[in-house]
Amino acid sequence: MKGPWKKGDVVRSVAGHDSGRRFVILEVIDEQYVLIADGKTRTVEKPKKKKNKHLRAVPGYQMEIDPNTKLQNSELHKFLKACDENLA
Repeated sequence: MKGPWKKGDVVRSVAGHDSGRRFVILEVIDEQYVLIADGKTRTVEKPKKKKNKHLRAVPGYQMEIDPNTKLQNSELHKFLKACDENLA
């Protein structure tokens, strides 16, 4: 499934050098672009700007992102690692 995306959605990249990797959407910029991170190579401080058409949803997974606290890279990485283990 392609967008519309929401903050916290878990997605898989289908194009580019990061193809096949899972990310969490940190911000929806507009109808074409989102900011994604995985907590390891793409950190919360330096997320990747990615076109929506290059992403696919990972059904059944969404990360709760509290707007009142700063998201930590370690939290993000642990969440995605747990998703990977459940999908394997």
